[in-house]
Amino acid sequence: MLKNYKLILAYDGTSFFGWQVQKDTRTVQGVIEKELKYIFKVDDINLIGSGRTDSGVHANGQVANFVIETTMNELQIKNALNRRLPEDIFINSCNTINKKFNSRFSAVKREYIYYLTKNYSPINRMYSWRCKWVLDEKKLNQCADLLIGENNYSLFSKASSETKNKICIITHSEWTVNDKYYTYKIIGNRFLQHMVRLLVGTMIEVARDRFSLEDFKNILECKENKLTAVRAPSVGLFLNKIYYE
Repeated sequence: MLKNYKLILAYDGTSFFGWQVQKDTRTVQGVIEKELKYIFKVDDINLIGSGRTDSGVHANGQVANFVIETTMNELQIKNALNRRLPEDIFINSCNTINKKFNSRFSAVKREYIYYLTKNYSPINRMYSWRCKWVLDEKKLNQCADLLIGENNYSLFSKASSETKNKICIITHSEWTVNDKYYTYKIIGNRFLQHMVRLLVGTMIEVARDRFSLEDFKNILECKENKLTAVRAPSVGLFLNKIYYE
């Protein structure tokens, strides 16, 4: 009997060209699908991810699902995958779930976290953006507050994106600061390609007094403006959690 399996996984995105399968490139989806085919001795399998992370972006709580007929139980599948997967991917859990569940379309909210480090070291360089500037913390959160609610993120998404609907609803947007990091958390119903990185990069421009708060607001409201959104590097971005009802 066919069963639907839900995976929660983490990965270090440094050596991947993103989540989605691409010909002749190393992707998270491609690597996992290859090992699933080996484990279940099938020629094809469809691993559905909750969202597509870009090249270099990490995940603490990516969710994926696949349908298969097998006598293996959930723990056996999890252990078999972890034995075969490279060390930059780890399956945290594997559970059977109702057949209607789709990790992408069943999701109601997604949570991303972005890290800027105040204390650069070669160890953290692939997991946080090096902050070389004095930032105005108040302005960071003034920008973050503007995002709460429903907005058109056309100017905060990749220009070549084919996604027609650019409306997103943000329910949480906040910067926190400690001795080591500026940390940004954002939760929304959906995110566009490069959206979080463009938001972070542009907020940093405001906090450096290179852009005004009004400039940021104009970009958000898709008004005519001589300035365009600035994209932060991928290294500091983590897909942290996926929410389901």
